[in-house]
Amino acid sequence: MVLKYRKRKMSGVSRILFFISALLPIMLSIVLMAPSGVSATSITLNPDSGKMGAKVTITGDGFIGKMATIYWDDKKLVQNVPISKAGEINHKFDVPSSTKGIHVVKVTDDSNWSNITATSNFSVRPSLICEPPWGKINTRIYIFGYGFAPNEGEIKFTWDGTPLSKVPIQADKTGSWSSQFDVPNLPKGEYILSAVSPSTGPGEVPDLLFTISPFCKSTPASGPVGTKVTITGVGFRPGEDGLTFTWDGPILDTNVVAQPNGTFSFVITVPPSVKGRHILGVYGSSFTPIGIVPDLEFEVTPSIALTPSTVIGSRELRVDGNGFNGNEIIAIKYDKAATDATATTDALGNFTLTMKVPSKPGKTHTVEAAGNKGGLAQASYVSGSIPPPSLQLLAPGPGAIFYNYSSVVDAIAGLFRSPGSLLGIGPAPQSGGDASLATLGWSAKSDATGMKYSLQIAKSADFASTALQKDDITTTTFNLQRSMLPNTGTYYWRVRAINDVGDVGQWSNYWQFESRAASPLVIAIAITIIALIIAMIIFGIIALVSRSRYS
Repeated sequence: MVLKYRKRKMSGVSRILFFISALLPIMLSIVLMAPSGVSATSITLNPDSGKMGAKVTITGDGFIGKMATIYWDDKKLVQNVPISKAGEINHKFDVPSSTKGIHVVKVTDDSNWSNITATSNFSVRPSLICEPPWGKINTRIYIFGYGFAPNEGEIKFTWDGTPLSKVPIQADKTGSWSSQFDVPNLPKGEYILSAVSPSTGPGEVPDLLFTISPFCKSTPASGPVGTKVTITGVGFRPGEDGLTFTWDGPILDTNVVAQPNGTFSFVITVPPSVKGRHILGVYGSSFTPIGIVPDLEFEVTPSIALTPSTVIGSRELRVDGNGFNGNEIIAIKYDKAATDATATTDALGNFTLTMKVPSKPGKTHTVEAAGNKGGLAQASYVSGSIPPPSLQLLAPGPGAIFYNYSSVVDAIAGLFRSPGSLLGIGPAPQSGGDASLATLGWSAKSDATGMKYSLQIAKSADFASTALQKDDITTTTFNLQRSMLPNTGTYYWRVRAINDVGDVGQWSNYWQFESRAASPLVIAIAITIIALIIAMIIFGIIALVSRSRYS
């Protein structure tokens, strides 16, 4: 029997199930390849609070696209922000006009993955802007407020703490408002504008500086003669020329031109003047004559400048003083010690003197100038002392031999005082007949003015334990006495230089020498002579005994 199979067509439902089963593995793999929702995508705002218009730096990482978009409360703020290959962003933006409080900054990239999103909060604070920020009396000024609460009402702006607005102001839905006022009839100078309301307390709005012009400021307000003082001015005629600066009346500089907006910035140098308060005046052309701009004050303080001599080895130091009282007697201290150096200032508080400074250790020295009328100034300088030179050993040469007893007479005397020292089995004599063993000499490879030297002698070449240490040697030779060494044997010696400020040079190379009791010939002659003397004494005694026996 033959079986026949009929080919059956797939129904619609079967086809759908077939396609779903085929696409399921692909979709699963895509999901597994997609970035995880717990990825390190994040952003940071710096600062994270501020007023409208503040500059904010946003940094972030964990992005996978090429371009990012920055949102402010879900509204696009910046587009096409580049993303680095490492998935990082770094961008600056200005805080838009917004209401007071917390706002959400969000960043997404162009990868189209919904989980590549990061957010951070920014807190907006209220602020004020004046246009212009200065003006003459009765000038109409416009004031703008930003960052207040939506529709915030009963806002009043204040002038040095006193309410200036006649009618309370209400902000719009974005927390912004505007108003105007006429500059009060007050002295020229700087004043503080602020704003308050039932929901915005005192101090919550940063102070805004307003200047009744024309007005000038200077910085710094004190310093010595020669100080650079920057003077800034506002409220002058646009492009006004002939701006002039005076010091206690006389003109310092002139023909300065204001900017098109009526401002200027100019630097003057404090001229020679006595200690105390001085008047700095500013005036312009016929639009701003003398007496319109309030005077500025500057406090002159005493100062001294130190100039060491450039001559090697010289001890001369020049002291120039400025800003002291006129005809003031000045006394000088060097490293807190009084000196004989004195001077008297001229009518403008200046003096100059040259002194011979004492030799003291250390590189940095302080000089103080004190006047009998209250002037006082200090300054320090680094001494130009000669660096310690490298040293070269000269004599005696390496391998030299020194004898404690160089003559027969010394050897005979030494034999009676210390027989062991003559035979090299005891210490050198410590008293009596202490003669020179040798003269050690060296030379400097450069200028050695004002140098002192240290000498070391040791039993080993590593100088781990010294047999002799001599410091503060003022010449390039040293007379080595035989009593200075503990006993005979092989020794090593070296030297180094120390300059007048205590800088220590490197040790020289070392040389070897040998200390011996005496030469064999001297010892033999001395012993022979002593033996002959003893023999003669014995022979004399025997002769005397014999003569007395037979007499």
